[in-house]
Amino acid sequence: MSAAPELAGSVSKQYWRYTRRLTVALLACWAVLCFCVLYFARELSNLVFFGWPFSFYMAAQGLTLSFVLILAIYSLSMGWIGRRKTES
Repeated sequence: MSAAPELAGSVSKQYWRYTRRLTVALLACWAVLCFCVLYFARELSNLVFFGWPFSFYMAAQGLTLSFVLILAIYSLSMGWIGRRKTES
């Protein structure tokens, strides 16, 4: 009878460990994307993407799409681990 609370605690610890790792990884991706595009904007303007300088494209469209992709990854991952937690 005492195994059930220990198992629940273990599942909860795994859930929060995965959640923290996912959050830190996605925040790191977000920070790197923002920093690199802004810091290297002058160098990136030499590249042309769809007829526009790459730095302009990233500032106008690319970073927004990247943020949406990060949110989608977070949402899908949290749904997946939420289902795994309820199955355990």
